[in-house]
Amino acid sequence: MTTLSRATLPGLPPAIARPAYETADVRVGIVHLGLGAFHRAHQAVYTDAILSRDPNWGICGVSLKTPRVTSALRAQDGLYTVLEKSSEGTTGRVIGAVREMLFLGTERDRVIARIADPAIRIVSLTVTEKGYCHDPATGQLNLAHPEIAHDLRHPEAPASAVGVLVAGLSARRAAGAGAINVVCCDNLPRNGRTVEGVVMTYAQEMDPALAEWIGRNVAFPCTMVDRIVPATTTTDIGETARLLGVADAAPVVTEPYNSWVIENRFAAARPAWDDAGATVVAEIAPFETMKLRLLNGSHSTLAPDA
Repeated sequence: MTTLSRATLPGLPPAIARPAYETADVRVGIVHLGLGAFHRAHQAVYTDAILSRDPNWGICGVSLKTPRVTSALRAQDGLYTVLEKSSEGTTGRVIGAVREMLFLGTERDRVIARIADPAIRIVSLTVTEKGYCHDPATGQLNLAHPEIAHDLRHPEAPASAVGVLVAGLSARRAAGAGAINVVCCDNLPRNGRTVEGVVMTYAQEMDPALAEWIGRNVAFPCTMVDRIVPATTTTDIGETARLLGVADAAPVVTEPYNSWVIENRFAAARPAWDDAGATVVAEIAPFETMKLRLLNGSHSTLAPDA
């Protein structure tokens, strides 16, 4: 079967939504660490919605552990399908926001150089709670964590998300590339402050002058994200092919509901995600409390009967 690509995009069925812009005109302005299903069904969808008005926010997606997704997306010109499933049926939407795909294991220097690029104003992350190598009870970086200990001994070859991020910020400082925003999209309480803390601790261990530069030039806004994105199955891949009439090796499946609350705390330019439905607020704590008590609390109550 023919594969989803820029060449096959015009021939997709009319019911399949597709980018409202020419993907070749999009310039990369975001580096995202953790090119998994949640990012592709959440932040990339918000970004896709604003690219027709501002093409400066294409995404360079970085896979940290395996090249499976980067390889699949490269073969499809970065295109993939989001399947939204509800009681009313299934709809398909092709997303074109991911314009560059890198795998840390073989392209570490390119990843670090991308973060140092003056065109990049956002580094976002979905690496799961464990990816920050911190103590969940205190929020502090675990300096004894094997990945952190390795990265501090070998700062030229970082393996952890924290090590890669700080290496990129160090290269950015050396290049005089200016201020940048680090946007955590993982489910951590006050996630921006947590990431700021682990980054500053790591940078202080590596170079106190770098930590000082980060404190003056990098913003870490807190966010709250919500969307159910289960693992894609072979059945989902088959359903995507039937809907599109072409093969897609990297679809993601999700619900229609989508929520993103972002603290208005930026050191550099940002995409107009609020034009795509995100909520930008002065203080995120009330939204976190609401989610914990109404959503997470009700899930916990229902779980024993599931």
